[in-house]
Amino acid sequence: MRTDILIIGAGAVGLGVALAAKQRFPERTVAVLEKNPHEFGETSLYNSGVIHTGVHQRPGLLKSKLAREGSRELVDFCKLHQVPIRQSGMLIVASSRDFRHLAAEVHHLWLLWRNSHSQNLHLHVLSSRGIRELEPEVRASLGIYLEDVWVVDQPALGKKLAATCRSQGIRLQFQTEVFSLIKVGRNYLVETTEGDFSAPIVVNAAGLSADIFANQAGFCHYRHYPWRGEYYEVTGGKANLIQRTLVYPALRPGHPVKGIHLTKPASNNRLLIGPNAKPAGNRSRNSFEKTPPQEFLEGAQRFLPDLEEGDLTWAYAGLRSKTNPAVGEDDFGIHLDSCSPHLVNLIGIESPGLTSCLAIGRYVASMLTT
Repeated sequence: MRTDILIIGAGAVGLGVALAAKQRFPERTVAVLEKNPHEFGETSLYNSGVIHTGVHQRPGLLKSKLAREGSRELVDFCKLHQVPIRQSGMLIVASSRDFRHLAAEVHHLWLLWRNSHSQNLHLHVLSSRGIRELEPEVRASLGIYLEDVWVVDQPALGKKLAATCRSQGIRLQFQTEVFSLIKVGRNYLVETTEGDFSAPIVVNAAGLSADIFANQAGFCHYRHYPWRGEYYEVTGGKANLIQRTLVYPALRPGHPVKGIHLTKPASNNRLLIGPNAKPAGNRSRNSFEKTPPQEFLEGAQRFLPDLEEGDLTWAYAGLRSKTNPAVGEDDFGIHLDSCSPHLVNLIGIESPGLTSCLAIGRYVASMLTT
């Protein structure tokens, strides 16, 4: 099958690229290939569902810029299409009982405050009393509160993005696993379990597998290192210890992870703790033993000291792709690696990839020419 624009991957980013490409080139045919039975089969689904502001990213990074732009676009999309979202706000707190650690956390809050001002993000500085007024059960010495933070129902978002693609004539082909991407003349040939596809423009938005396909196309310097993040759920009456706000530890801007935090999803009253972050030996989300709850309990007890191990139940795990084998902040890698035919490789699209999906789509579409 031949198409004008071919996208590998029907996660949030792949669907965002498809929509932007169709909007930019309405006369062109656009198709999306996905190995799973449905959209959002991997990283886009198994995360916290937070629409971030970019406050955690260092200014100047592409992911910082796209998070700022993408958060507003995604909120507007969800409101327009009635995708369940909730304005939760985000509370970032210094809560250590150790003076040295507390001093470091307060310094990190100052860095985040400075970062937010450089990005024109509105926030409030809260004392321990102000924190209790916002979330009565949270114990912390100092915090900053960002109002314009939302959580989204990821499955509902995926369904609506897919439906919007179909309504615009974009072909979505599921259960179609790509096993080869090679340049043949003025097109790329994509061999799959459901036959061959060719296109003069290919966007590799395959998430964890994007480095593999880029390597097959001759760009062998890309490599992903999968990291695993797990979540526990607070069960019973203590699930109501947090009313609505996301609660995060104070970590410096540019820290490779955001730390174990507390999240209430958009469409239910669950209270989730996580994720942790550790290197994964392979790219299968289900091939690992569950991490015991102690790590999550200790992280959550910094904010909610009344939690006990018996209150926690393992919830789910997700994988994300990093381009640095050590713990370090990676920027989004969005590369136009070939112009005739076009190949755009999206490498290391981790958090805030969900937040940025529509902005990434526009960014990629602007790189394409006919």
